[in-house]
Amino acid sequence: MAKFKNILFWGGGILLLLVIFAFSGNRHKSLKTKGVTINIDYSHDLYFVTQEDIQQIVWDEYPFFDSLFLQEINIPLLEESLDNHPSIRKAEVYSKLDGSLRIDVYQKQPVARIQNSGAAFYIDEQGDSMALSPRFSAKVPLVTGRIDAEAHKKIYHFFKDLQSDDFYKDFFSALKLDKQGEWILYPKPGNHTVLAGTPEHLESKLKKLKSFYQNMGTAQNIARLKTIDLKYKDQVICRNISE
Repeated sequence: MAKFKNILFWGGGILLLLVIFAFSGNRHKSLKTKGVTINIDYSHDLYFVTQEDIQQIVWDEYPFFDSLFLQEINIPLLEESLDNHPSIRKAEVYSKLDGSLRIDVYQKQPVARIQNSGAAFYIDEQGDSMALSPRFSAKVPLVTGRIDAEAHKKIYHFFKDLQSDDFYKDFFSALKLDKQGEWILYPKPGNHTVLAGTPEHLESKLKKLKSFYQNMGTAQNIARLKTIDLKYKDQVICRNISE
């Protein structure tokens, strides 16, 4: 008998909780919308998207947003519309207890900018092409020359890997692919070029380049350089401006 009462007690409690949750959920859905709180992730100093952009997408989907009930807002559909923005990686939308919406926006992160036969775009942090923005220009290396799908992939991996290297993270300002497919790198320090050759064994080439720079010592010595050639195994061949 005691066991039966115990089961009845806990069963009744669970049923009561379900009723409360159902009531709260229905009450929540029946609330009128009370505005939108927008949070855009600017932690990487990227400003492709503004709060006004997000608000406009919301108003385009729901022109009479302020007069709607929460249950009339299709949150998955709104997230999909936000995700379709060319500079947005992901948007998360959820409703709050007071009837307002919260939108969290995460932007795509360019790793390089491509200028290829009249076409211009970024390569983002996932290796995809990303449209340029008329509002904001990311400070990433410029890549020019003949860039096919295979080169696109190698360029992405190259600059993506550099982001995890404290020495090279912000070291190169540009990369040029010549007609033979060889890479010419343009470092920010000094006024010289780095002839990397074909994009094979780049890791070992960068390792010996780093060692070379560290042995150069002062910025004055680096300023004398005209070219650094990494194309030969276990060698770094440099020419000075005066040569």
